Amino acid sequence: MRFQVLGLLFMSTVASCHYAASDLVYVPDNPGYNEDVHPLFSDHCLLCHGNPANRGAPSPPSPKAFRLDVYDDTDGVPGANSYGEIALSYIKSKLMPPAAKDGDGVGPNGLRMLQRWVDEGMPKTRP
Repeated sequence: MRFQVLGLLFMSTVASCHYAASDLVYVPDNPGYNEDVHPLFSDHCLLCHGNPANRGAPSPPSPKAFRLDVYDDTDGVPGANSYGEIALSYIKSKLMPPAAKDGDGVGPNGLRMLQRWVDEGMPKTRP
């Protein structure tokens, strides 16, 4: 009986956990990396795709290494400006973030904001 109670407590705790932050409340007209994209990446991506890379994300010296915590390329490693469009494609396909397969991705507004940012040339700041 004691193990059943512990099992139920564990299952209810796991079921109530969320991997990332909730969806954006609104989508800015002209999103910039500093004001809009970096905070979204911080909520959903930087645990793995920051510096240092974590949880199996590619890191230097791998040619597949990239960073989403910085806008510009740094020490030959692509930053968000170089990797934004590729990151968007992984997010749209629900390959990233890993929790997306469980329904906990960036959310529809987050996806719209990233698409708008890429469509507008991935600016560093809002105009």
